[in-house]
Amino acid sequence: MPVKKKIILTVIVVVFLSLSFNLFFNFFYVLPSLESLEADEGEKNLKRAVLAVNRDLEHLNMFCYDWAEWDDSYRFVEDRNREFSNSNLVENTFLHNRLALLFFIDKGGVVVWGRCYSDELEEFISIEEFPEQQWPQNHPLLQHCRNDSFIKGYLETSEGAMMLASRPIVPSSGVGEIRGTLVMGRLICEGCVEMMRERTQLDMEIWSMDCDTLPQSDCLAKGKLTLENPSFFVRDKDWIYGYTFLDDIYLQPALLLRIKAWRTIYKRSSEGVLVDMLFTVLAAVFVIFFISYLLHRFVSRPLARFSTAIADIRVGGEMRELSVHPFDDEIGHLQQEFNLMLQRLYKDAEKRELIEADLRVSEASLSAVLNAAPDGILTLNNEGIIMTVNPAAAAMFGYGLSDLLGENILILSAPQQQNLLKEEIVKLREDPESSVFSLGVEVSGMRRDGTFLLLHCKVGRVEIESGIRFVCIFRDVSGLKEIHERLMRTKHLASIGEMGASIAHEIRNPLAGISGAVQVLTDMSSEERPDYPVLQEVSRLAGRIEGTVGQMLEYAKDWQLEQRLTFIVALIKETVAVYSRQADLRGAVISVEGNEDIRALLDPELIGQVLVNLMENAVASCTDRNPEILWQVEKSQRKVYITLQDNGSGIDSDVQKNIFKPFFTTKVDGHGLGLAICQKIIERHNGNITVESEVGVGTKMTIVLPKSKFLKAS
Repeated sequence: MPVKKKIILTVIVVVFLSLSFNLFFNFFYVLPSLESLEADEGEKNLKRAVLAVNRDLEHLNMFCYDWAEWDDSYRFVEDRNREFSNSNLVENTFLHNRLALLFFIDKGGVVVWGRCYSDELEEFISIEEFPEQQWPQNHPLLQHCRNDSFIKGYLETSEGAMMLASRPIVPSSGVGEIRGTLVMGRLICEGCVEMMRERTQLDMEIWSMDCDTLPQSDCLAKGKLTLENPSFFVRDKDWIYGYTFLDDIYLQPALLLRIKAWRTIYKRSSEGVLVDMLFTVLAAVFVIFFISYLLHRFVSRPLARFSTAIADIRVGGEMRELSVHPFDDEIGHLQQEFNLMLQRLYKDAEKRELIEADLRVSEASLSAVLNAAPDGILTLNNEGIIMTVNPAAAAMFGYGLSDLLGENILILSAPQQQNLLKEEIVKLREDPESSVFSLGVEVSGMRRDGTFLLLHCKVGRVEIESGIRFVCIFRDVSGLKEIHERLMRTKHLASIGEMGASIAHEIRNPLAGISGAVQVLTDMSSEERPDYPVLQEVSRLAGRIEGTVGQMLEYAKDWQLEQRLTFIVALIKETVAVYSRQADLRGAVISVEGNEDIRALLDPELIGQVLVNLMENAVASCTDRNPEILWQVEKSQRKVYITLQDNGSGIDSDVQKNIFKPFFTTKVDGHGLGLAICQKIIERHNGNITVESEVGVGTKMTIVLPKSKFLKAS
């Protein structure tokens, strides 16, 4: 079929389908949608009407609350003083607040004071539903078991529908014995309904559910209302009516609420839809003929000529420039672009040959550099699969070049670090800056034979056409690390040995003799002799010297960390539990806050020793108050923070500068090495400890551990 006929047929089909869709859309979607919109609008208006009525009820409830939690009201129920009633319980109170009922009732149901008022009669009246002397104690308005309880709702009375609010009479503080109940009420009169109409701009009516004068249509609507379906709508030609009911204080339907609205949306929109469909049909007929002519004149005929020229090129087998359409339109541009495309094809073919030659040279150069690099270099895909590997990397782990291709990077990681490595791969994929690998980190790797080696690894991320790639460069630092640690350990052990020998020879041996001699003299003496206290003081001081020597040896110790991944909040709670059983906390309240999933690679025993020392100092600082100690655990992108806050006496600023110095102490029996040992343990974990304190307020100790050490081998 020629293009001309196809285009004309296509236009006819498209226009016909558009008309059909428009008709279908208007009849089966637009008009039903308008009815649905009308129903939604009616539902909203009905809710607005209910809210307007309930808002008056809530205002009455809050006004009742103001009077019920008033100390004067609380005293009035007790002493019934005339001054209160003469000042507050007067006719103006009812008039200004539109009250029809106000009752003070004690706990026994006796009416302390109560009146009903009629706006129409402008005088106090009696309503049989509200006795003026005694109410039954099981009356629903008197059932208050808590100071903050309230009861509100509607009630049909002999004087008409009334909204009621009930509150317990309590002191203004809200705490104290309930002395009685305050009940307030307002009649729902025509004036009240008119005010609601003005506020909501709705045509609304409120009737009693038992009213026998309701119109027949309203009675039928009332019969449709149930607890499961509390609203009902009725439409006629011009109006839409919405119905719902309002509950009384017994939670039973008491009042019927009706709203009435003009069906403006549906009537005007349906007329517009009919006019729109008529004009759409007329426009479609015109469009079919006009588009058919234009397509023949400017599209189908030029395309036929262009197609013939292309066919000639195909038959001739030679690509040559075309000149079959002289007009400056899209087809003319197509012809021009076709000719330019031929020129670019010739030029691109020449450039491609040059680029391919350069690429072969670049690939050879890059391959030579990677093969000669002394560091291991791997490239990984988005899932951590090894894509390329250089000879240095394969040799470092004991694999052949082809053995690692297609394998997961986890086979080169120590088993205890594989979960952490998975997490870091996810971070690299989502936010490279949040991963420790972007800065460089020491990790534990595993050779093919199962032996471990320590590596310094840094990972970069690149995006190429085939996806995300990670370039991993690592260097074996096992030898350097081992040499460095062995040298430091040798120096440290030499110092410890020299100091230990000196202490043992110069202090401990003579001190043991002194302690023994003093003990013998003490045993030979008695409490009545004047030298007995002196001997005891000498014995105590000798013990203090022995403790100082022990602290010195502890400070000089070269700890070998036994690190493992530890949940910090759990470690603190365990340490607090053990410390609480062993020490006199003097009524201390110790609490722990923080995310229980925060963990770090550390030695739990040594860190536990630090935690105990800090708690002992915190408890000791609270000399004249009950200790309150708060542990907090937080983390940032690169660090973990462990904070202890106490309410002790605080530390002077001059003392703060020296508290971590060995042998500096402000305690009478202190050795001055506790915090120095704590600092040394934290620094052994490559962290630091700081102090913030204010005299008379308390002290805050903060331990900071670096996140970059989380991946060290345990």
